[in-house]
Amino acid sequence: MRLTALAFLIAALVLSGPRLASAAAPPSSPAAADEQAQTTQKGKRKRANRRRGGHVRAAWPRSKKARAPKNGLARWLAKQVGSVKVRRRARAGAAQTGSGSGTPTGLSTGGDGQLWLVRSFDIPKTDAAYNRLANYSWTYDNALATFAFISIGLKPGAEQLLDQLKALQRADGSIEFAFDTRTGAAAPYFRSGALAWVGLAATAYRRKYDSERYDALIGGLLKYLLGLRTSAGLVRGGPDVSWVSTQHNLLTVGFLRDLADQMSSRETIGGFSRSSLDSIQSTMGSAVLSRLLVQESSTSAYFKQGIDDAQVPLDVQALGAIYLKLRGDARAAHVANAITAKFYTPARGTGTIAGYRPFFSTGAPDVVWSEGTIEASLAFSRLGIANPAADAAVAGIAATVKGSITGPIGADRDVISPVWGEYHTWPASAAASWLLIRLSGQQLLFVD
Repeated sequence: MRLTALAFLIAALVLSGPRLASAAAPPSSPAAADEQAQTTQKGKRKRANRRRGGHVRAAWPRSKKARAPKNGLARWLAKQVGSVKVRRRARAGAAQTGSGSGTPTGLSTGGDGQLWLVRSFDIPKTDAAYNRLANYSWTYDNALATFAFISIGLKPGAEQLLDQLKALQRADGSIEFAFDTRTGAAAPYFRSGALAWVGLAATAYRRKYDSERYDALIGGLLKYLLGLRTSAGLVRGGPDVSWVSTQHNLLTVGFLRDLADQMSSRETIGGFSRSSLDSIQSTMGSAVLSRLLVQESSTSAYFKQGIDDAQVPLDVQALGAIYLKLRGDARAAHVANAITAKFYTPARGTGTIAGYRPFFSTGAPDVVWSEGTIEASLAFSRLGIANPAADAAVAGIAATVKGSITGPIGADRDVISPVWGEYHTWPASAAASWLLIRLSGQQLLFVD
């Protein structure tokens, strides 16, 4: 995909140990049988909780021998990897929330020390939330940063993040939803969407560098995600919930599709062949469109947030429109129409930015969301739809970047809501990653 005039405009703004086994005697009583069963279950949980481990290759600036990226925004994003000092340790179990849906409620008190993951926000030290969130790292943000580094050819940066995610992956294929980069503490639950994003990132690396380096990571993710399927063929949000998210399933479909496209007819990953992945993703994609896409008029359609969940999120529309385009479905343009009609917010005054709201739902926050705005712009571009307002909105977000010193703002105003999540004007790694992806001449997400 060739760079557009928008890309050149923004570029000018942002450049700057093995398992032990033992024989057990048959139980001599029901009590002994119950005790043995409990011991077996504890053993299974322990094995499932064992992390893969492994060496994490150093990239700039952690590696003094590595070259710094020429792109200023990429340098800022690279410097977000690792931890920063906090004035005092945050209270264990304190609320830990963040932008977007599915925000964590707390980190576990455990941890094995510093992680080489990307901090999700660059929070001013004077901000009251600095201690609470300065070292917080969403797994999604790491997958997205990996995409960004791959998109601009920054292979060491991508490998550092993928190595760390691979080391954190548990024996059952899962990876927690978020981590503290300073202590290694993890959010005590797992979400399908974050895991699918990691799969997409590792698959993009596989395509870009023709490498099987992360096939074990990919295989574990495949088995875990597909083990969460419902009778309708859709994946649940996680092992502890029954709800089904549209975004999680679109991402899983994209993951399976992008991976199968790279595989030979005789190859298997995680026990799955190319033909089996093609069949699964086709069934899952059809279920998403039949159950979660709403055709509201002859020219407008939108995706619901999930099964029995009528909220309408921006990022789901962007991803859904791109997916419909891949299927040759004319409703892709209908979803694009809905994005324009339902989500666009003009600039509120001098010095403010225009863009798109995160939700079109009653009571949703009136805020311009940077990463969603860039996603919407990318969707218009992938569909071949000219949208000067979206292009200008992305340029406005890019203008908040200051070389390698400050990344793009996460939103145009601060909003904290127990229902809708947090949105902040702090520089956000997700916004930086989406900017780099948007500018890339090679699109590796939902490859067409």
